Amino acid sequence: MFYNFTYETYAPGTGPSMTGSAIVLASRWSNSANRRREGLRAAHGQDAEILTDLLLTYMRLKSSRGARTSSLTLDHYAESLRRFLTFTGPPEAPTRALNQLSAEDFEMWLLTMQAEGLSASSVKRHLYGVRNLMRALVWAGVLDTDPSAGVRPPSETTAAHSRKRALETDYLTRLLTLPAQLHPTSPARAARDTCLLTLGGVLGLRAAELVGLNVTDVDLPGRVIRVRGKGGKERLVPLTRSVQDALKTWVSLRGSVTTADPDCPLLISLTHRNLGGRLTTKGGRDIAEIYYKALGLPREMWGLHTLRRTAGTQLYRATRDLHVVADVLGHSSVNTSAIYAKMDSQVRREALEAAERLREEP
Repeated sequence: MFYNFTYETYAPGTGPSMTGSAIVLASRWSNSANRRREGLRAAHGQDAEILTDLLLTYMRLKSSRGARTSSLTLDHYAESLRRFLTFTGPPEAPTRALNQLSAEDFEMWLLTMQAEGLSASSVKRHLYGVRNLMRALVWAGVLDTDPSAGVRPPSETTAAHSRKRALETDYLTRLLTLPAQLHPTSPARAARDTCLLTLGGVLGLRAAELVGLNVTDVDLPGRVIRVRGKGGKERLVPLTRSVQDALKTWVSLRGSVTTADPDCPLLISLTHRNLGGRLTTKGGRDIAEIYYKALGLPREMWGLHTLRRTAGTQLYRATRDLHVVADVLGHSSVNTSAIYAKMDSQVRREALEAAERLREEP
C-alpha cells in the first residue's frame, strides 16, 4: 500500500506546530523501489524539480535536525543544487552525469565558484548543500557512495571577526531614523521598516526569527517578546524603550493595512501582490538593503545578519558578559558569542590604551 504523501510547507510561524511544516512523504519516495526508480529517472534527466524534492524529503526525514530543519536552510540547499546542475551541464547533454561523478568533479566546481568571486564561506555552503543531495541519492539507491565525501571546502584566509563587520553606534542610530526620512508620506511603511531594523539591530533577532514573529508574541505591558529560534527553541527577550516604541507605533498602524486576525504575522508585506501576507526573509533583506544603500554601506554589509552582529557587538560592549550576549541572542554556547568580543574594535582599542598607560606609569 502506498501513501500519497507530499510536503506542505509554511512560512515560519504559520501552519502546523511541527516546526512550520507538515511532513507528508511523497509517493515517489515512499519505499526503496520507488525511490530508486524515481531517483534514477531524475538523475538521468538532471531534473532540478524532482531532485530538489528528493533533497528536501531526505533532509526532513534523515538529517540530524529532521523536521526541525529550517525553511531558510532548505532554500539555500535548493539554490546550491540549481547552481551545481548549471555546472554539470544542460539536462539534454550534461558534461558530467550525476551517477558518474568523482571527487575531482567537485573540486573543479569549487575552483569554478572561487573564480566567479564567491567567498570561501559561500563555496562551503554550496558544497554542503550538494553533499546532502549526494547522500539523498545514496539513500534512493542511485549511488553506492557519496563522491563528494572526501572533498574539503576552501579555508578562509582571514578571521571571521575581520570578515563580518558590524555597524558602529552612530551608523545604527542613523539607520533607525532613515525609514521616517525616506517615507514621510507613508507612515505605515516607515513604521514597519523601523520595527524590522530595530528588532534586528537592537535585539539581534535572526532573519527567520524576525519574519516568524506573530502579533501575539509581543507583550508590550510586560515589555517582552517571544522569539522562536533555531531548533524550535523559544526565548523571551526583554524590550528596551526604543524597541517598545517601534513596536507600539507599528502595531497601531498595522490595522490600517490589514484587518486580519491579530494572531497573524507581525511583519507583513506592503506590496499589492501580497498585501498583508507574512514578510519573507528575502523581503526583509530587500527592505534592509534600501537603507544600507542610503547609508553608503559596502555591499558585503547588506545582509540582515549585519543587524544581529551589530546588536551582539553593542551588547558585549555594554556588559562585557558573554553569558548575557548568549542569552539574549539565543546562542546555545558562549563560545558562539565570543566572536562579538573579537568584532568590537573599541574593546581592543581600550585594551591597548590601558596597556600603554601602564607602560607610562613610573
